[in-house]
Amino acid sequence: MPSIKSLILSGVAVAALGVTGAVVAVSTVDTTQPASAAAPPNSDPSQKVTPMPSNTDPSTINPRVRQMEADAIRGTGLNIPQGWRIVSVRTERHDDREVTVIRHQPGGYRPGGEHASVVLDEHGTILGFTRLEDGGDQALPSPERSEQIALDFLRDVAPDHVDGLKVEWANRHDETVTGSGGTKHTVSGMKVKMRHDNGLYTWVIVGPDGAVLTYERDITWDSSQGRRGTQMWLHDSWITAHDGTGPQPDAPYALATRRG
Repeated sequence: MPSIKSLILSGVAVAALGVTGAVVAVSTVDTTQPASAAAPPNSDPSQKVTPMPSNTDPSTINPRVRQMEADAIRGTGLNIPQGWRIVSVRTERHDDREVTVIRHQPGGYRPGGEHASVVLDEHGTILGFTRLEDGGDQALPSPERSEQIALDFLRDVAPDHVDGLKVEWANRHDETVTGSGGTKHTVSGMKVKMRHDNGLYTWVIVGPDGAVLTYERDITWDSSQGRRGTQMWLHDSWITAHDGTGPQPDAPYALATRRG
């Protein structure tokens, strides 16, 4: 698989806009304190972040970024809702790894709204994925079924990683997103949390239909701060804090690097 490094955009910027109006930030942060792991370096605050206009021509996005994302999620069961276009692409850090964060939304960039985001390292490895959309109130799979779905998913998406994982628990997990009209919606799933032999954490959130809603891997815990160590590119309230357009979320959210 070709490297994703330096493929991001030519003439198209990345997105980090302030929240206008009452918007509830989405989150898949884990509030259960895991065992200690080394704290990672903060993201580089010198990264340039500029808004992608809502009328940006999708054809100007580097096609190699689209291809890298398509290659990464192909055959994994992960999917982007039809009609959701790329609204931002940014180069950031996941601890000591350079990553590309690709965000899709209906309409345009709107923090706190429905979105699908993919975090890829330079080799195209998926380090994070989320698809948060209003799916209504449906029955969730059992913890046992959710664990089975999560492990089957990991055998496909991260076969070299799954054997080192041990399931810690599986519980219901709720998120809130805000529609364009200001209506709040709850997105529910069963979160299966795992710890790897290397001390890092992985989790998979399984939706009512058995589809994977969220996946993160190689997550550190900063025991000195009592909060997550790894950056949080799937979490809007953390992103706005990192970009200097929102407050620092309370623990267990990671510390965000502010600009300016």
